[in-house]
Amino acid sequence: MKKLILSLCVALFSLSASAQSAGDLYVGTNLSYGFDMEMLGIGPKLQYNFTDAIRGEAAFNYYFEKDNVTCWDIQANAHYLFGLTDKIKVYPLAGIGYMKAKVDVPDVEYGGVKVSGSASDGDVFFNLGGGAQCNITETIFLNCDLKYQFKDDGQLCFSVGIGFKL
Repeated sequence: MKKLILSLCVALFSLSASAQSAGDLYVGTNLSYGFDMEMLGIGPKLQYNFTDAIRGEAAFNYYFEKDNVTCWDIQANAHYLFGLTDKIKVYPLAGIGYMKAKVDVPDVEYGGVKVSGSASDGDVFFNLGGGAQCNITETIFLNCDLKYQFKDDGQLCFSVGIGFKL
């Protein structure tokens, strides 16, 4: 009986095992949190395997408004995949990005004069971090990243996501 159960488990794991290959293209989404900004964001990502181990990623994040501040970023990252098992991969990542933030000042009236306005600023940053990926099926994976964005006011970012093979 033990041999039968073990054989069934091995068979089930082999059905969902997935090897990423050069030329594979993935589309997905991320849920991100910037610890310095204390803002939650969401956005799409596109990943392409240049080789079996080297993957490029393009990602966009829109951070939800907080205290009259809105923010978005666009990134290009490279991952080097290390397979721990057929289903679990870990990777260091490095990349570059651009972040834009905007502050809207609500209407204020002082001495009969109404004042309002907005200001925005953009900044280039560099990413350095790592992540892990769990292949759920041959075409679906979950991932999480932890990276530091090096810029004037650098910040640590955490994201979780899902990807689908095209």
